[in-house]
Amino acid sequence: MSRQFSIPTVLRMVPNRLLKDFFQRLGYGDLGIPWEQLGEREIEPVVKALSGMSRADQDRIEGEMRSVFDLACETGLGAIFEGAVRCGDCKLSEVMPEELGPYGKSMWAWLNRPEAFEKAMLIHQVEHLSWWRKRNDLPRLAPDTSAATRVRLEEEIASLLTREQGRGKVCTVEVLERGETIYFFAYPDDFVQNVTTHDEDGKLAPSTFRATFAIVFAYTPSEGALELYAKLPPKLKQRLEEIFARSVLGQELGPWNPEAAYELDHLKDPSFKLQTDPEDPLRVHISKMRLVPKNSGRRIFVEIDADDPEDSIHRTIEECLNQERLPLSEGWGNLVTFCFEFLPMEGRRPGRLTFDVGFPSSCSLRGARPERVELVEKYLKRWEIDRAGRATDGLATAGDWAA
Repeated sequence: MSRQFSIPTVLRMVPNRLLKDFFQRLGYGDLGIPWEQLGEREIEPVVKALSGMSRADQDRIEGEMRSVFDLACETGLGAIFEGAVRCGDCKLSEVMPEELGPYGKSMWAWLNRPEAFEKAMLIHQVEHLSWWRKRNDLPRLAPDTSAATRVRLEEEIASLLTREQGRGKVCTVEVLERGETIYFFAYPDDFVQNVTTHDEDGKLAPSTFRATFAIVFAYTPSEGALELYAKLPPKLKQRLEEIFARSVLGQELGPWNPEAAYELDHLKDPSFKLQTDPEDPLRVHISKMRLVPKNSGRRIFVEIDADDPEDSIHRTIEECLNQERLPLSEGWGNLVTFCFEFLPMEGRRPGRLTFDVGFPSSCSLRGARPERVELVEKYLKRWEIDRAGRATDGLATAGDWAA
């Protein structure tokens, strides 16, 4: 279920004592509100006090509340606890009040663990980015994460985007280590946007601003693998990868002949089984597959019936695909949606992870929890889907890549 942000929602869901501390931390005092006499979820006096503030103050408060809202969910709270560990605080669960709900816990972390909260925002951002481009031909070297290197990476990205697209003149890079993967978050300036807003007098007026957009490098030294998230043309993605290798690893990347990082065609074979080990209590199935007929630009999507526990992707293909007209051998499987169900076991939360893998080098798995990613990658390699370190001679070219 999607969640929609609103200030009244946050005011209702966060306990009054934390709201009072929130406004005081921002420098607004008690807003003239008798907090001790205010009932929980009695938000009218707070809304009235906020409505009397300047537009700049309202925007500042809304921005911080939106951050609290974003982490007031299961994945957000998981990011907060992970962020605390990465800040050296392994006892957050012992000090965070148990009686608080998700909104209260998120606000408590904002108030009491600001550094962990900031790291959690980065972690949570990763978990909501999809379609990473992966290449496996980088040298297996420890990356340089120094301030000087970050500045060099900022300057290189800014130079490329300014020259090629006329944006990105200013860029900021932040680094986050997560498991074996080191993330470099780049935030270059986007194009100027002109919008119509209400001014301090409540009148419509033109307003100009320049937001940033995200480019994320996820580098795993042990595999020499780099995954890139960037909403940019493919030619610029390769340039960014070259910039990363030069700035962070001190290495020049040669021309990339994109061998497939992922191979999916064998999954259409009904005899292929997604077998797992008993010590990893899992249920795994394919919920969707895209087939591309040879020598055709057409695409065929097959999807199981989610309400039928006995359904499978191979049964769906058999019942829905006219194999007299299009035998399976005449179509490539080049996009697959996997569903991993993590069954209860000691030391691991149960849950479900759904992600897409696209031939030749795209995957939306990267944002999941590291311990889940590690387990999933184990099986993607075993099932010869993730071809990192494998020979790729003879791989066919599908008619439509998910780049």
